[in-house]
Amino acid sequence: MPQPSTTTTAPSAAPSARRALELLGPSAGGIRTHVAELATRLAPHGWEALVAGPSGVMDGVGRLDAEVAVPASWSPLSLRRARRDLRTLLATTPVDVVHAHGLKAALVALGGRHRPPVVLTLHNLVDGTHGGWTARLLGPLEARIIRRVDHVIAISDDGVRRAAELRRADRCSRILPVSPVRRPDRPTAEVRAAYDIAPTAPMVVAVARLHPQKDLSTFVRAVARVRAGRPDVRAVIVGEGPEREAITAEIERAGLTGTVTLAGQRANPADEMAAADVVVMSSRWEAGPLVMVECLSLGRPFVSTAVGALTAMLVDGRDARVVAVGDDGALAAAIAGLLDDPAAAARMGEAGRHLVAPIVDGDALVAPVAEVYERLCPADRS
Repeated sequence: MPQPSTTTTAPSAAPSARRALELLGPSAGGIRTHVAELATRLAPHGWEALVAGPSGVMDGVGRLDAEVAVPASWSPLSLRRARRDLRTLLATTPVDVVHAHGLKAALVALGGRHRPPVVLTLHNLVDGTHGGWTARLLGPLEARIIRRVDHVIAISDDGVRRAAELRRADRCSRILPVSPVRRPDRPTAEVRAAYDIAPTAPMVVAVARLHPQKDLSTFVRAVARVRAGRPDVRAVIVGEGPEREAITAEIERAGLTGTVTLAGQRANPADEMAAADVVVMSSRWEAGPLVMVECLSLGRPFVSTAVGALTAMLVDGRDARVVAVGDDGALAAAIAGLLDDPAAAARMGEAGRHLVAPIVDGDALVAPVAEVYERLCPADRS
C-alpha cells in the first residue's frame, strides 16, 4: 500500500494548480535526479507534482511523496502489486496526469480501468542488439506500451524514431531531461589525495552504474592500453551496481589493481569529474546521458561512445571525442590523445561548456513538459 513519505514535504501550490504524479521505478542514476528536479520546477507552470516510486528510490536526491513498488523485474506478480499500490494512491489522491519514467512505470500506470492520461518518458529503449534474447523478447512489449500511453516524450533521436513508428506525430515530443547543475564541493588537490593520485599523474574518471549497459569492461581494457604508454595513469570508476564483482575480476585480470579504483557511490560525483584530466563514458546504449551534460558543464574533456542524444549534439574533435561502441582501442586512443595534448583538451572542454550552457536552463526544459500535460488536461475542460 502506498505510504506518504515521513521525511519529506509535498510542494506548496496554488489551489487552482493541477496535479501531476511523477512515477518511477528503481533507479540509482540520472532518472531519479531528473524526476527530483522536474518535481521542484513544475509549480510555476501551474502544476503541483507528487513523486511516487519504490521505497528509498529518491534518498539523497529529492522527496518521495508516496510508495508505489514499481519492480526492477518484469514479474507479473510484482507488477500487479505495484498496480494495486497505484490504485490505492489514486483513490485517496486524485491526479490529472501520470508521468511514467520508464517502461515498467508506464506498464503499472496503464493498469487501471479508469486511469488518468499517461505520459511516458523513454529514458532508455529496449536494445535487442546488445541486450540478448531477453531484450529481443521485450521489444513487442515496448511497442505495446508506446501505443497505449497518451503521449511519449523521447530524449534521443533513436527514441523519437521509435515513437514515430508507433504513434501520431502530435502524440510525441523530443524533450531533454532536466537536472541540477552539479558543482564540486571539494578542491581538486583534496580529491586526488583521497585516491592517492599525485598532482601530476593523469587521472581518468568514469561515472556510471556498474551495469552491463555501461560496458565498463571496455573502459577497463582501454585503461590497460593507455597505461602501456602512460604507466602513471590512474582511473577512478564512480558508481555502484550489480556488476561490481565482474568488474573487479576484469581489473585483476588486466593487472590494473592499484591503477583502477572502484570508488562506489559518491555524494557528489562532480568532485571526481572536476579533478579529472579526462572523463569517459563507455556505454553500449543511452538516451540522454546526464553525465555528459554534467561533465561538459564543468568544462572537462569528455570521451564517449556514440550513443543516444549525444551523437546529434557533439562534434567529434570539437566538443568531445566520440568513438564506436565496444572499441577499446579507439577509446584508449582518444583518452591518450587528450592526455598527451593538455592544450587541445582544455580547448575541447571549453567548447563543450559553451555547447551545453543553453540546455542546463532548467525552466526552459520543464516548460515543454508542462505543455504536454496541458494538451492532455486543458485547464478549461468541462
